[in-house]
Amino acid sequence: MMKEAKTAKEDKVMNLASPKEISRILGEFQLAPLKKFGQNFLCDQNIVDKIANESVQPQGYVLEIGPGLGVLTQALSKIANKVVSIEIDPGMVEALAHTVGDLPNVKIIHQDFLKLDLEEIYQEEFDGQPFFICGNLPYYITSKCLLKVVESRVPYLSFTAMMQREVAARLQAQAGERDYSAISASIGFFASVNTLFDVSKNCFVPRPDVDSAVVKITPYEGNMRPVDREAYVKVVRGMFAMRRKTIYNNLVKTLGVPKDMATKVLESTGLDASQRAEMLSVDDFIALTGALLSNGYVGK
Repeated sequence: MMKEAKTAKEDKVMNLASPKEISRILGEFQLAPLKKFGQNFLCDQNIVDKIANESVQPQGYVLEIGPGLGVLTQALSKIANKVVSIEIDPGMVEALAHTVGDLPNVKIIHQDFLKLDLEEIYQEEFDGQPFFICGNLPYYITSKCLLKVVESRVPYLSFTAMMQREVAARLQAQAGERDYSAISASIGFFASVNTLFDVSKNCFVPRPDVDSAVVKITPYEGNMRPVDREAYVKVVRGMFAMRRKTIYNNLVKTLGVPKDMATKVLESTGLDASQRAEMLSVDDFIALTGALLSNGYVGK
């Protein structure tokens, strides 16, 4: 039988970074950390406060992804004008009503972030005002969460995200480096990426297998680039679809570009047809996308 929820006064002083308190709340709501949702709970208040201070400016609006039991939500609420937290796990939603439900500037939405309408949140929850985004991203959907945000057209100010350290390295990798991939080229088109600090696996309960890093993604001013954004994304994903194939083969076989056009486009950009996608910089992909569009390529 579930215990009665604590009073609002008691909730306000709840130490959500305490391993003992985390264990108590999980037990009270008959919850267990779900590996499928990447649920590991921060138990270092200093790290929580650092993330909160990096995530939102005073009196700003902030969208939080995956609040868990609400430790970061609690810290954000002390800084922000309004916090909207998106939680997929119904059990956590129930627990959040207990841990942060009395905070007047916090709203919990039970939803899968990947299915969330960001434009609707922007208009209805933040009154059409630019907003910040933050979250502790589960490994299995980190890339999808990042791309959903950066490829959107909503006016987010920054995206401060905690993720596995190896993923953070991929985001900042440059062409020709071992970690460079489609996510590197995609994010690099829309925003700058800066690793703020590392977070030890010892700062979580249960303890994950790897260390994490907190990364800040800041969209380029005006979110404008010299080629169509949808076309760029399509080209990057197509060129990395068969990573070990040459860029010529990916143009023809993955993107469906006629052979004569592929040859013409590569010659016009000065790119070596025998290169692989991992050798192309963001500027190279921009040039390639622009050349394809100017030659009438619209994609499959």
